[in-house]
Amino acid sequence: MHPVSPRARASAESSKTRPSERARRLVRASVTSLAAILAVAHPFGALSRAAEIDQATLESARTEFVKGAALAKNAQWAEALAAFERSAKLRPHAVTTYNIGACQRAVGQYAVARKTLAAALAQDAAAGDEKQLSESLATEIKGWIAEIDGSILATLDVVVRPTDANIAIDGRPLEATPGSALPLLVAGTLPPGPGAKVPAESFRIRLDPGPHIVTLSRKGYSDAVIPKTIAPATTTKLVLELDRLPATVHVTANVDGAVVAIDDLDVGVAPIDLSRPAGVHHVVVRKLGFVTYDTKIDVQAGERSDLSAKLEAEKPSLVEKWWFWTAAAVVVGGATVGTYFLVHKSPEPQRPAPNGGGLGWTVQL
Repeated sequence: MHPVSPRARASAESSKTRPSERARRLVRASVTSLAAILAVAHPFGALSRAAEIDQATLESARTEFVKGAALAKNAQWAEALAAFERSAKLRPHAVTTYNIGACQRAVGQYAVARKTLAAALAQDAAAGDEKQLSESLATEIKGWIAEIDGSILATLDVVVRPTDANIAIDGRPLEATPGSALPLLVAGTLPPGPGAKVPAESFRIRLDPGPHIVTLSRKGYSDAVIPKTIAPATTTKLVLELDRLPATVHVTANVDGAVVAIDDLDVGVAPIDLSRPAGVHHVVVRKLGFVTYDTKIDVQAGERSDLSAKLEAEKPSLVEKWWFWTAAAVVVGGATVGTYFLVHKSPEPQRPAPNGGGLGWTVQL
Protein backbone atom coordinates (compact mmCIF):
# COMPACT_ATOMS: atom_id res chain seq x y z
CA MET A 1 0.00 0.00 0.00
CA HIS A 2 1.35 3.37 -0.97
CA PRO A 3 1.75 5.88 1.87
CA VAL A 4 -0.70 8.75 1.96
CA SER A 5 0.76 12.21 2.26
CA PRO A 6 -0.59 14.59 4.96
CA ARG A 7 -1.98 16.86 2.24
CA ALA A 8 -3.86 13.93 0.61
CA ARG A 9 -5.16 12.77 4.00
CA ALA A 10 -6.49 16.22 4.80
CA SER A 11 -8.16 16.37 1.39
CA ALA A 12 -9.81 12.99 1.94
CA GLU A 13 -11.10 13.99 5.36
CA SER A 14 -12.47 17.23 3.92
CA SER A 15 -14.36 15.36 1.22
CA LYS A 16 -16.11 13.28 3.90
CA THR A 17 -17.38 16.34 5.78
CA ARG A 18 -21.14 16.25 5.95
CA PRO A 19 -23.17 19.12 4.44
CA SER A 20 -24.54 20.01 7.88
CA GLU A 21 -21.00 20.43 9.26
CA ARG A 22 -20.03 22.68 6.34
CA ALA A 23 -23.19 24.71 6.96
CA ARG A 24 -22.33 25.15 10.63
CA ARG A 25 -18.82 26.29 9.74
CA LEU A 26 -20.28 28.77 7.28
CA VAL A 27 -22.61 30.12 9.96
CA ARG A 28 -19.75 30.56 12.45
CA ALA A 29 -17.62 32.31 9.86
CA SER A 30 -20.41 34.64 8.82
CA VAL A 31 -21.15 35.61 12.43
CA THR A 32 -17.47 36.29 13.08
CA SER A 33 -17.28 38.69 10.14
CA LEU A 34 -20.66 40.28 10.75
CA ALA A 35 -19.43 43.18 12.86
CA ALA A 36 -17.09 44.23 10.08
CA ILE A 37 -19.89 44.70 7.57
CA LEU A 38 -22.60 46.08 9.85
CA ALA A 39 -23.80 49.49 8.66
CA VAL A 40 -22.57 51.72 11.49
CA ALA A 41 -23.03 55.12 9.84
CA HIS A 42 -26.43 56.41 10.85
CA PRO A 43 -28.72 57.35 7.93
CA PHE A 44 -30.52 60.29 9.55
CA GLY A 45 -28.50 63.31 8.43
CA ALA A 46 -30.46 63.98 5.24
CA LEU A 47 -33.72 62.93 6.84
CA SER A 48 -33.73 65.73 9.39
CA ARG A 49 -35.37 67.96 6.77
CA ALA A 50 -38.32 65.59 6.41
CA ALA A 51 -41.54 67.39 7.27
CA GLU A 52 -43.30 64.29 8.58
CA ILE A 53 -41.01 63.81 11.59
CA ASP A 54 -40.04 66.27 14.31
CA GLN A 55 -36.47 66.95 15.28
CA ALA A 56 -36.74 65.46 18.79
CA THR A 57 -37.97 62.13 17.44
CA LEU A 58 -35.22 62.14 14.84
CA GLU A 59 -32.57 62.75 17.49
CA SER A 60 -33.92 59.86 19.60
CA ALA A 61 -33.83 57.56 16.57
CA ARG A 62 -30.25 58.61 15.83
CA THR A 63 -29.21 58.02 19.46
CA GLU A 64 -30.63 54.50 19.48
CA PHE A 65 -28.97 53.73 16.14
CA VAL A 66 -25.54 54.83 17.39
CA LYS A 67 -26.05 52.81 20.59
CA GLY A 68 -26.92 49.73 18.55
CA ALA A 69 -23.84 50.12 16.36
CA ALA A 70 -21.58 50.36 19.43
CA LEU A 71 -23.12 47.26 20.99
CA ALA A 72 -22.75 45.32 17.74
CA LYS A 73 -19.03 46.14 17.59
CA ASN A 74 -18.67 44.36 20.93
CA ALA A 75 -20.73 41.39 19.65
CA GLN A 76 -23.56 42.21 22.07
CA TRP A 77 -26.05 41.17 19.46
CA ALA A 78 -29.20 40.89 21.55
CA GLU A 79 -28.71 44.35 23.06
CA ALA A 80 -27.81 45.80 19.65
CA LEU A 81 -30.93 44.24 18.14
CA ALA A 82 -33.13 45.90 20.76
CA ALA A 83 -31.50 49.29 20.14
CA PHE A 84 -31.93 49.07 16.37
CA GLU A 85 -35.57 48.02 16.80
CA ARG A 86 -36.21 51.07 18.98
CA SER A 87 -34.58 53.28 16.36
CA ALA A 88 -36.66 51.77 13.56
CA LYS A 89 -39.84 52.30 15.55
CA LEU A 90 -39.04 56.00 15.86
CA ARG A 91 -37.88 56.43 12.26
CA PRO A 92 -38.03 53.52 9.80
CA HIS A 93 -35.15 53.31 7.34
CA ALA A 94 -33.78 50.56 5.11
CA VAL A 95 -30.31 50.79 6.69
CA THR A 96 -31.77 50.31 10.17
CA THR A 97 -33.82 47.39 8.91
CA TYR A 98 -30.67 45.88 7.42
CA ASN A 99 -28.90 46.15 10.79
CA ILE A 100 -31.83 44.50 12.53
CA GLY A 101 -31.57 41.61 10.07
CA ALA A 102 -27.82 41.39 10.65
CA CYS A 103 -28.34 41.07 14.43
CA GLN A 104 -31.06 38.46 13.98
CA ARG A 105 -28.73 36.50 11.75
CA ALA A 106 -25.97 36.74 14.36
CA VAL A 107 -28.15 35.28 17.14
CA GLY A 108 -29.27 32.37 14.97
CA GLN A 109 -32.74 33.61 13.98
CA TYR A 110 -32.19 32.88 10.31
CA ALA A 111 -35.79 32.66 9.14
CA VAL A 112 -36.61 35.98 10.80
CA ALA A 113 -33.40 37.53 9.49
CA ARG A 114 -34.25 36.50 5.95
CA LYS A 115 -37.66 38.16 6.25
CA THR A 116 -36.11 41.32 7.70
CA LEU A 117 -33.41 41.54 5.03
CA ALA A 118 -36.03 41.14 2.30
CA ALA A 119 -38.00 43.95 3.98
CA ALA A 120 -34.90 46.19 3.78
CA LEU A 121 -34.72 45.63 0.01
CA ALA A 122 -38.45 46.37 -0.26
CA GLN A 123 -38.02 49.64 1.69
CA ASP A 124 -35.19 50.66 -0.59
CA ALA A 125 -37.26 49.90 -3.70
CA ALA A 126 -40.22 51.87 -2.31
CA ALA A 127 -38.00 54.95 -1.85
CA GLY A 128 -37.80 55.36 -5.61
CA ASP A 129 -35.01 57.70 -6.76
CA GLU A 130 -34.04 58.49 -3.17
CA LYS A 131 -32.33 55.18 -2.55
CA GLN A 132 -31.72 54.33 1.10
CA LEU A 133 -29.28 51.48 0.50
CA SER A 134 -25.99 51.75 -1.28
CA GLU A 135 -25.48 49.42 -4.21
CA SER A 136 -22.87 47.41 -2.31
CA LEU A 137 -25.15 47.05 0.74
CA ALA A 138 -28.05 45.90 -1.42
CA THR A 139 -25.76 43.32 -3.03
CA GLU A 140 -24.62 42.18 0.40
CA ILE A 141 -28.23 41.69 1.49
CA LYS A 142 -29.05 39.59 -1.58
CA GLY A 143 -26.00 37.44 -0.88
CA TRP A 144 -27.08 36.86 2.70
CA ILE A 145 -30.58 35.86 1.60
CA ALA A 146 -29.12 33.38 -0.89
CA GLU A 147 -26.82 32.00 1.80
CA ILE A 148 -29.69 31.53 4.26
CA ASP A 149 -31.85 29.82 1.63
CA GLY A 150 -29.16 27.52 0.31
CA SER A 151 -26.89 26.68 3.23
CA ILE A 152 -28.70 27.30 6.51
CA LEU A 153 -32.48 26.93 6.56
CA ALA A 154 -33.78 23.38 6.89
CA THR A 155 -36.86 21.95 5.19
CA LEU A 156 -39.66 19.74 6.48
CA ASP A 157 -41.84 17.94 3.93
CA VAL A 158 -44.96 17.39 6.00
CA VAL A 159 -48.00 15.14 5.58
CA VAL A 160 -50.87 15.82 8.00
CA ARG A 161 -53.97 13.75 8.72
CA PRO A 162 -56.68 14.94 9.21
CA THR A 163 -56.22 17.88 6.89
CA ASP A 164 -58.21 20.37 8.99
CA ALA A 165 -55.78 20.19 11.92
CA ASN A 166 -53.85 23.17 13.32
CA ILE A 167 -50.07 23.24 13.39
CA ALA A 168 -47.56 25.28 15.38
CA ILE A 169 -43.80 25.11 15.85
CA ASP A 170 -42.21 26.28 19.10
CA GLY A 171 -45.51 27.83 20.18
CA ARG A 172 -45.89 29.97 17.05
CA PRO A 173 -48.16 29.72 14.00
CA LEU A 174 -46.50 29.42 10.60
CA GLU A 175 -46.37 32.13 7.97
CA ALA A 176 -47.55 31.32 4.45
CA THR A 177 -45.31 32.14 1.51
CA PRO A 178 -47.25 32.93 -1.68
CA GLY A 179 -46.25 31.88 -5.17
CA SER A 180 -45.11 28.33 -4.42
CA ALA A 181 -46.40 25.28 -6.30
CA LEU A 182 -46.34 23.19 -3.10
CA PRO A 183 -47.76 25.17 -0.14
CA LEU A 184 -44.79 26.67 1.71
CA LEU A 185 -44.84 27.83 5.34
CA VAL A 186 -42.08 29.50 7.33
CA ALA A 187 -41.56 28.85 11.04
CA GLY A 188 -40.35 31.39 13.56
CA THR A 189 -41.39 34.61 11.83
CA LEU A 190 -44.76 35.23 13.54
CA PRO A 191 -45.43 36.18 17.18
CA PRO A 192 -46.28 33.44 19.69
CA GLY A 193 -49.84 32.16 19.47
CA PRO A 194 -52.06 29.17 18.74
CA GLY A 195 -51.49 27.03 15.68
CA ALA A 196 -53.14 27.80 12.36
CA LYS A 197 -54.93 25.44 10.00
CA VAL A 198 -52.66 23.52 7.66
CA PRO A 199 -52.97 24.57 3.98
CA ALA A 200 -53.23 21.03 2.59
CA GLU A 201 -52.51 17.40 3.40
CA SER A 202 -48.97 17.80 2.03
CA PHE A 203 -46.93 20.98 2.37
CA ARG A 204 -43.41 22.25 3.08
CA ILE A 205 -41.95 24.15 6.05
CA ARG A 206 -38.73 26.20 6.06
CA LEU A 207 -37.22 26.69 9.50
CA ASP A 208 -34.04 27.34 11.44
CA PRO A 209 -31.76 24.36 12.12
CA GLY A 210 -31.72 23.04 15.66
CA PRO A 211 -34.22 21.61 18.16
CA HIS A 212 -37.93 22.32 17.67
CA ILE A 213 -41.30 21.27 19.08
CA VAL A 214 -43.95 20.55 16.45
CA THR A 215 -47.53 20.59 17.74
CA LEU A 216 -50.58 19.35 15.86
CA SER A 217 -54.08 19.73 17.28
CA ARG A 218 -57.72 19.38 16.32
CA LYS A 219 -60.96 19.30 18.28
CA GLY A 220 -62.02 15.71 18.95
CA TYR A 221 -58.48 14.35 18.50
CA SER A 222 -55.55 13.88 20.82
CA ASP A 223 -52.74 16.42 20.34
CA ALA A 224 -49.52 15.31 18.70
CA VAL A 225 -46.36 16.86 20.20
CA ILE A 226 -43.19 15.92 18.36
CA PRO A 227 -39.70 17.06 19.42
CA LYS A 228 -37.47 17.29 16.36
CA THR A 229 -33.83 18.31 15.95
CA ILE A 230 -33.01 19.34 12.40
CA ALA A 231 -29.60 19.80 10.80
CA PRO A 232 -28.83 22.85 8.62
CA ALA A 233 -29.61 22.67 4.90
CA THR A 234 -31.35 19.29 5.15
CA THR A 235 -34.76 18.03 4.06
CA THR A 236 -36.71 15.78 6.43
CA LYS A 237 -40.02 14.05 5.80
CA LEU A 238 -42.51 14.22 8.67
CA VAL A 239 -45.86 12.39 8.77
CA LEU A 240 -48.24 13.64 11.46
CA GLU A 241 -51.42 11.69 12.25
CA LEU A 242 -53.86 12.42 15.05
CA ASP A 243 -55.77 9.78 17.01
CA ARG A 244 -59.49 10.39 17.34
CA LEU A 245 -60.57 10.82 20.96
CA PRO A 246 -63.43 8.71 22.37
CA ALA A 247 -66.62 10.29 23.67
CA THR A 248 -67.69 10.06 27.30
CA VAL A 249 -71.26 9.29 28.36
CA HIS A 250 -72.18 9.95 32.00
CA VAL A 251 -75.38 8.07 32.94
CA THR A 252 -77.33 8.68 36.14
CA ALA A 253 -80.73 7.43 37.37
CA ASN A 254 -83.26 8.69 39.90
CA VAL A 255 -83.37 5.30 41.68
CA ASP A 256 -80.57 3.25 43.17
CA GLY A 257 -79.47 -0.01 41.61
CA ALA A 258 -80.62 0.76 38.06
CA VAL A 259 -78.71 -1.33 35.49
CA VAL A 260 -77.27 0.46 32.43
CA ALA A 261 -76.84 -1.15 29.03
CA ILE A 262 -75.33 0.50 26.00
CA ASP A 263 -75.63 -0.98 22.53
CA ASP A 264 -77.28 -4.11 24.03
CA LEU A 265 -74.42 -4.71 26.46
CA ASP A 266 -74.82 -4.40 30.24
CA VAL A 267 -72.06 -2.13 31.50
CA GLY A 268 -72.87 -1.55 35.17
CA VAL A 269 -75.07 0.26 37.65
CA ALA A 270 -75.84 3.99 37.47
CA PRO A 271 -74.18 6.38 38.03
CA ILE A 272 -71.51 5.34 35.53
CA ASP A 273 -69.08 6.90 33.01
CA LEU A 274 -68.80 5.16 29.66
CA SER A 275 -66.12 5.70 27.02
CA ARG A 276 -67.38 5.07 23.50
CA PRO A 277 -66.49 6.08 19.92
CA ALA A 278 -68.20 9.17 18.59
CA GLY A 279 -71.60 8.56 17.02
CA VAL A 280 -75.08 7.33 17.95
CA HIS A 281 -75.47 4.81 20.78
CA HIS A 282 -78.49 2.95 22.22
CA VAL A 283 -78.81 3.36 26.00
CA VAL A 284 -81.20 1.36 28.23
CA VAL A 285 -81.65 1.84 31.99
CA ARG A 286 -83.84 -0.65 33.84
CA LYS A 287 -84.82 -1.87 37.30
CA LEU A 288 -87.38 -4.41 38.43
CA GLY A 289 -90.65 -2.71 39.30
CA PHE A 290 -89.94 0.34 37.12
CA VAL A 291 -90.70 1.23 33.54
CA THR A 292 -87.54 0.75 31.40
CA TYR A 293 -85.82 3.93 30.21
CA ASP A 294 -84.85 3.53 26.53
CA THR A 295 -83.18 6.20 24.37
CA LYS A 296 -80.51 6.96 21.76
CA ILE A 297 -77.73 9.50 22.24
CA ASP A 298 -75.44 11.14 19.67
CA VAL A 299 -72.02 11.92 21.17
CA GLN A 300 -69.12 13.91 19.74
CA ALA A 301 -65.46 12.87 19.83
CA GLY A 302 -63.60 14.19 22.83
CA GLU A 303 -66.76 15.53 24.47
CA ARG A 304 -68.85 14.45 27.47
CA SER A 305 -72.60 13.93 27.32
CA ASP A 306 -74.72 13.67 30.47
CA LEU A 307 -77.77 11.40 30.42
CA SER A 308 -80.21 11.42 33.34
CA ALA A 309 -82.65 8.49 33.31
CA LYS A 310 -85.93 9.05 35.19
CA LEU A 311 -87.51 5.71 35.96
CA GLU A 312 -91.22 5.62 36.85
CA ALA A 313 -92.69 2.93 39.07
CA GLU A 314 -94.83 0.42 37.21
CA LYS A 315 -98.63 0.66 37.83
CA PRO A 316 -99.94 -2.80 38.93
CA SER A 317 -102.58 -4.34 36.65
CA LEU A 318 -106.11 -5.25 37.81
CA VAL A 319 -105.23 -8.89 38.41
CA GLU A 320 -102.28 -7.84 40.66
CA LYS A 321 -104.36 -5.87 43.21
CA TRP A 322 -105.27 -7.64 46.54
CA TRP A 323 -108.81 -6.38 46.63
CA PHE A 324 -109.43 -7.84 43.18
CA TRP A 325 -108.59 -11.31 44.40
CA THR A 326 -110.65 -10.89 47.59
CA ALA A 327 -113.74 -9.81 45.67
CA ALA A 328 -113.11 -12.47 43.08
CA ALA A 329 -113.12 -15.15 45.80
CA VAL A 330 -116.53 -14.00 47.07
CA VAL A 331 -118.01 -13.86 43.59
CA VAL A 332 -116.64 -17.25 42.65
CA GLY A 333 -118.07 -18.78 45.85
CA GLY A 334 -121.56 -17.41 45.22
CA ALA A 335 -121.51 -18.50 41.65
CA THR A 336 -120.64 -22.05 42.71
CA VAL A 337 -123.56 -22.28 45.10
CA GLY A 338 -126.04 -20.88 42.56
CA THR A 339 -124.86 -23.20 39.88
CA TYR A 340 -125.28 -26.19 42.16
CA PHE A 341 -128.91 -25.43 42.88
CA LEU A 342 -129.57 -24.73 39.23
CA VAL A 343 -128.30 -28.06 38.03
CA HIS A 344 -129.48 -30.19 40.95
CA LYS A 345 -133.29 -30.82 41.64
CA SER A 346 -134.53 -31.01 45.20
CA PRO A 347 -135.56 -34.58 46.17
CA GLU A 348 -139.26 -35.33 46.60
CA PRO A 349 -140.33 -35.38 50.26
CA GLN A 350 -140.70 -38.96 51.53
CA ARG A 351 -144.14 -39.66 53.01
CA PRO A 352 -145.20 -42.82 54.77
CA ALA A 353 -147.34 -45.22 52.76
CA PRO A 354 -151.07 -44.97 53.47
CA ASN A 355 -152.43 -47.84 55.53
CA GLY A 356 -156.21 -47.38 54.89
CA GLY A 357 -157.01 -47.05 58.50
CA GLY A 358 -159.48 -49.27 60.12
CA LEU A 359 -161.78 -49.32 57.06
CA GLY A 360 -159.00 -50.72 54.88
CA TRP A 361 -159.47 -48.33 52.14
CA THR A 362 -157.28 -45.34 50.78
CA VAL A 363 -157.83 -42.27 48.72
CA GLN A 364 -155.51 -41.73 45.69
CA LEU A 365 -154.16 -38.21 45.65
